[in-house]
Amino acid sequence: MANRTPLISGYASNNVHKEGPKSVKGAWRFIFQYLKNHKWLFMLAMALVCVESLLTAMAPDYISDMADLIADGLYTGEIDLEAVSYLGVIVFLLYLFGTLAMFLRNYWMADIAQYVARDMRRDLQAKMDRLPLRFYDTCRKGDVMSRFTNDADMVGMALNRSLAVFTHGIVLFFICIALMMLTNVTLAFVSMAAAFFGMGISAIVVRRTQKYYRHQQKNIGRMYGLISEMYSAHDVVLAYSASELNKEKFDEINESLRASGFRSEITMGLLPAIMSFVSNLGYVAVCIIGSVMVIEGQITIGVVVAFILYVKMFMGPLDMIANSLGNIQAAGAGAERINEFLSEEEMEPDISDERISEVKGRVEFEDIHFGYTPEAETIKGFSAVIEPGQKVAIVGSTGAGKTTTVNLLMRFYEIWSGDIRIDGISIRDMSRDNLRSLFCMVLQDAWLFEGTIRDNIAYCSDATDEDVREACEEVGLDMFIDSLPDGLDTRIGSKSTLSEGQKQQICIARALVTRAPMLILDEATSSVDTRTEVVIQRAIDSMMGGRTSFVIAHRLSTIRDADVILVMKDGNIVEKGTHEGLLKNNGVYADLYHSQFEQGE
Repeated sequence: MANRTPLISGYASNNVHKEGPKSVKGAWRFIFQYLKNHKWLFMLAMALVCVESLLTAMAPDYISDMADLIADGLYTGEIDLEAVSYLGVIVFLLYLFGTLAMFLRNYWMADIAQYVARDMRRDLQAKMDRLPLRFYDTCRKGDVMSRFTNDADMVGMALNRSLAVFTHGIVLFFICIALMMLTNVTLAFVSMAAAFFGMGISAIVVRRTQKYYRHQQKNIGRMYGLISEMYSAHDVVLAYSASELNKEKFDEINESLRASGFRSEITMGLLPAIMSFVSNLGYVAVCIIGSVMVIEGQITIGVVVAFILYVKMFMGPLDMIANSLGNIQAAGAGAERINEFLSEEEMEPDISDERISEVKGRVEFEDIHFGYTPEAETIKGFSAVIEPGQKVAIVGSTGAGKTTTVNLLMRFYEIWSGDIRIDGISIRDMSRDNLRSLFCMVLQDAWLFEGTIRDNIAYCSDATDEDVREACEEVGLDMFIDSLPDGLDTRIGSKSTLSEGQKQQICIARALVTRAPMLILDEATSSVDTRTEVVIQRAIDSMMGGRTSFVIAHRLSTIRDADVILVMKDGNIVEKGTHEGLLKNNGVYADLYHSQFEQGE
């Protein structure tokens, strides 16, 4: 079940996307899976393609008859205008209904294309919710964004502009062959000889071009990643005067994108030239051989006129196919990248969802082993028991495993061995959503989304305006919010002009209104000044009342009143006790504490 992948709605079988497409054919098989939900509309559009092709191909036969009537009239001196007019009306209606079929086909294919692009983006978003956190530890945000935007749009554009044209070209191609064979076998073989020569060269070009389109899409993803990185950390770039370094990286990716784009376009650009040459060759051959056959009385002049139109229609589909192949290959490369993302290994599914009827908050860590990579174990036999309502501080030097322990408690990562239990129930037996609903969490990095202050504080909760205002007062935000023209309705975001301290205050206010039975604070006051920290600490202390609370802190002054302090080193607990007791032991905690306060003392 770990490799299940969504297909539009629900889940596909485990093996559907186990192996990504390695060719244009494989990529389009993947795309056609998305067309299954719109198969009736798609089949109707394809039927219209056949109707359009048939109506277009029928016209030259009537034009041939018109030409023969006119040629006979020139010899006899009397042209049958009524018959010519009758045939002209038929030709007009054929082209009119063919055009109408083309319009309806384009209309429905545009609709299908946008549905498919939407479904792909929906599946990508659903996949994101099922990917383990370790995936996001290694991927570039911009590369993921490019799959949502550029790759999905490329598939939609190919469906809209190219697939119907490609299909129309193939259908019209075979209809033209059939009609030419029925009209005159000799001229049909003359025309086809030139066409198949061009098709052979085109096949070689297409085979060599796919790798360039694949590189092009990958380079677009790299470009998205670099730009996203430069934008999100623009202040760091300026602070380190790294603009020139980033410019070099950008130029390298940009040049690689230019080169792959040039190679793909120039090679595909050969196809129209080849088809134009083949088309002209076909015209010349039909005119020469047809003229000889007319002189010898084997055919009429109308057959030659018909074949000139047939050659135009016959080569036209090849032009259509050639011109659409570029988009089809680019869409194939985009589909490969989407399939690659959808094939990423997912989190193990929740096998059960035991619920705690009345949460007390007793948390047990039993011989936990875990590592971010198989080669490096981070948590080595961690064991602890947290009683209900206790304030537990986890301290230690950087890399000791403090945040990792909390991440395991929240099941952001799965433990290798051991168990974590809440009120006697293993977290493995609880669904992730249920488990995480038991905690409110404030991280060191303040996270805000585009919206109002009210929306940010009441995020994913049923908090009322009164709850939001009360939380703002408790964290000391009320005076600042009252000074804003729009108050709680002021729009903010991750790149707003708020200070880091104000952003953190909003995040803490968000935790206050959540009312979850347990609390996790990971350096929650690291970005605020001392005076604001005192105000926030009072609010946090009030919020902790009766709740089991985990506090990760480097500033040891904030955890002096903790009921239990767990001192971690190299992924395990080396000391455990209260602030005073640990100082008396004169161990690792005492060293950490004195290193922070010896100057003040």
